[in-house]
Amino acid sequence: MSETILLETRETKRSYGPVWLVLGVLMLGLPFLGRQRIRLTNERITVVSGFWTKVRDDIEIFRIRDVVVKQSLYQRLLGIGDVVVKSMEGRTEELHVLRGVPDPVAVSEHIRNLWNRAARPAGPATTLD
Repeated sequence: MSETILLETRETKRSYGPVWLVLGVLMLGLPFLGRQRIRLTNERITVVSGFWTKVRDDIEIFRIRDVVVKQSLYQRLLGIGDVVVKSMEGRTEELHVLRGVPDPVAVSEHIRNLWNRAARPAGPATTLD
């Protein structure tokens, strides 16, 4: 099965808040150029961030252990939030924060459904006798 893109989004400008918005405008919009770009496929989550230095982080779906949605009052009013993905890399737990995601509950449910498909293979159950 080939990898298919299910969701592509960016960290919204609204996630910076009013103070950062004013500072961003004063700095000719430079902070907004380094926003996170998030791509969710049936095999991985790719997070690209940075303006001067690009950082790409791939999170394999089968390594995910937990997904948490965090929303401040300001974020709830705007319909955005942060999705925290906890994954295991070897014996180390890693936290990945997808910042300023529109409709974060739907995104976390989408990730959870993908993880369930990857963690529970389809087909008849087999037993060892």
